[in-house]
Amino acid sequence: MAQTAATTGAGDAPLTITLKEKMLIVRIHSATENAVFFGPKPGSKPGNRFDAPNGEYRVLYASKRLEGAFVETVLRRPKGRLLRWEFVNQKAWSLLRLERPIRLAKLYDEGLQAYAVDAGELSTDDYATSRALARDIHLKFPMIEGLAYRSRYNNGEICYALFNRVVTSDLTPTRCERFDRNGDTVD
Repeated sequence: MAQTAATTGAGDAPLTITLKEKMLIVRIHSATENAVFFGPKPGSKPGNRFDAPNGEYRVLYASKRLEGAFVETVLRRPKGRLLRWEFVNQKAWSLLRLERPIRLAKLYDEGLQAYAVDAGELSTDDYATSRALARDIHLKFPMIEGLAYRSRYNNGEICYALFNRVVTSDLTPTRCERFDRNGDTVD
């Protein structure tokens, strides 16, 4: 059985996918913090692609696979274009089990046209368009709990931005591995 189910809509109905109950998603986070965290921290400015421009909601970023989470979180334009092991070793990856189905706006493939956006607008260094789109989806469609999109750094990877409409009890960490203790995970 597939892990997602596409839903098409007419008119103002959004194009969505549903992540199935019990599905595992991957989250990379600081090794010293809990895996289930919606950011940015209160009082902090938005820093990531789909963060709320004015703090209207918080976001937990994850991916379908470890490779997607790694490229989006760790490999994303390291300063000086060198990846330092000290930086990688400060990170951990966790598997999060969904305790219920989660409905996401589909922002890839035919979803781009459905939301009147192109992939280039979601993959630029200027996050104004992607943040505005996420905010608009959050405001217009209260039944949507986040976004599904292609990784900016590896187009073959599907990533998720979960709005804090998903509560922490909807996500159960089932495994947490630090990169500094699992050198065989990365080559």
